[in-house]
Amino acid sequence: MNLKKSNNSKNNNELSVYLDPKFVPANLQKFCKDLKQNQLDEKSFLKKSNEIDIFLTNFDLDKLQMNFFLLLIGKRLYNFCDTGNYNLKIYGGDELQKSNIILGWELEKYKFQKFKTVTTKEITKSLTLIPKDIKNKKEAYFFIRDLINSPANILGPNEIYHAAKEHLNDDYVCKKITGKKLEKTFPLISVVGAGASKKNQPIFASFISKKKNKKKIFIIGKGVSFDTGGLNLKTGIGMSLMKKDMGGAANAIGLAKLISRKNLKVEVNLLLCLVENSVSDNAMRPSDIYKSRSGKFIEVSDTDAEGRLIMADALSYASEKAPDLIIDLATLTGASRVAMGLEVPSFFSNNIILSNLLNKASIETGDPLWQLPLWQNYNNQILSNHADYKNIGNGGFGGAITAALFLEKFIKKKIPWIHIDLMGWTRPNKYSKYEGGEAMGIIALSKLIDYMFK
Repeated sequence: MNLKKSNNSKNNNELSVYLDPKFVPANLQKFCKDLKQNQLDEKSFLKKSNEIDIFLTNFDLDKLQMNFFLLLIGKRLYNFCDTGNYNLKIYGGDELQKSNIILGWELEKYKFQKFKTVTTKEITKSLTLIPKDIKNKKEAYFFIRDLINSPANILGPNEIYHAAKEHLNDDYVCKKITGKKLEKTFPLISVVGAGASKKNQPIFASFISKKKNKKKIFIIGKGVSFDTGGLNLKTGIGMSLMKKDMGGAANAIGLAKLISRKNLKVEVNLLLCLVENSVSDNAMRPSDIYKSRSGKFIEVSDTDAEGRLIMADALSYASEKAPDLIIDLATLTGASRVAMGLEVPSFFSNNIILSNLLNKASIETGDPLWQLPLWQNYNNQILSNHADYKNIGNGGFGGAITAALFLEKFIKKKIPWIHIDLMGWTRPNKYSKYEGGEAMGIIALSKLIDYMFK
C-alpha cells in the first residue's frame, strides 16, 4: 500500500512500515533479527534524520488481531513521531486492512477539552494523504467519543436527541414521543425513566432515512444518560462511569451516519431509547410488574437491569415493521465486559448466515466482535413466578447470555437480529494515551451492511 504523494519538500518525512521481511532492504535486515515474536518495543523503530522505519515482520497473529493491531500501530506512530508532515509507505500485508494504520493515526489526534480552562494546543503532525473513507470513520468516532464523554448534568435524554438530530439532519427525518403517549405506546421506556427530573423525562426517538427502499434495517441504541441503578443503587465505584451508559445510542447514531455516506439499497431506521435511571418517589421498584409494548408482562427483579427493559419495547416496535435486519447496540452487562475485556464487544444473533457474515466483516476490518451463544437452556433463568418474564437471570452466571435471551423474546421469529453488548469506554495503554468514550463495532457493522445491501 503506497500512500506517498510525489512531494520532495524538505518538510516531509518518510515513514516506512514493513509487514513482510521480504520487503525489508538488505541494509536494514539486521534490525529485524532480534525482534521478539508478537512484541512491539524500541527495537521495532529506527529513526534517522527525516526517515523512520518500523519493523513489524515479527508478528504472526490471526487476521482479525493483525488488522486490529494495525489500528494500534497507527496510534503508537502518531505518539512516536515529532511534528511535521509524513509520507506513509506500507510494505507487504496486502491481505490486511492496511488503512487501519492511517485511521489509528487520525484517532490519536482526538482531545476532549470542552470543560478545561487551560487547553493543550494541537500538535501539527500529519500524513500527506487521508482517504475519504478514513475521514468519515474519524468523524463517526469523534462524534461518539464527544457524546459519551459529556457529563450527565450537561447531556440528558433531550440533549442526546438534539445531538442526534443535528448530526443526522441532512439524511434523516426525525420525531420523538414523550409523556402520556410514551406511557401508552412504549410503557417500559416510560417506567424506567419515570424516576428522573422533569428536565430529563424519557424519550423514544426515531430517525428514518430520506432515501427510501423496500428493504429496511432497524438500528436500536440504548441511551441511558446516567444509571444510578435505581432503587437497586450502585456503589460509588460502580456508578462513577455511568455517564457512558448511553454508549449504545452514541454508537448507533455514528453507525447511522456512516451508512448514510454510502450508496446502499436500503432504508435505515434508527431508534433511540433515551432515559435517565434515577431514584425518586416515582422510580420503579424491585418486584414491580409492567406490561410491555408486546403485551408480555415483565417483573422488575433488579432496577439496575433497566437497559434490557427499554430495549425490549424498541425491539417490539422494530419487529412490527418486519424489517430485513435488526441491530441493537447497548452497554448492557458487566458480564460481557468481564468475559471479553475492554476491547472486544460480544455479539449474539438468531441467524447463522448473519453471524458468519458479521464474523467475516469483523475479521476484514479489524473491528473486533466476538459471538456468544443464545444458549436456550438458560431460558428458565428469566422466567418469573408472577409474570411472563423477569429482567435478570438467577444467580451471577451467564449474565450476558441471559440478557440476550431476554431481548430475544421481543424479536419476531425469522427476523434476522444482531445484539451487540459493548463497553463503550477505553483506557490508556502502550499504544495510545486516550481514555474515554469509544466507538465499538460500528466499522464491522457498516461492512456487514455493505455485504447485504450494496
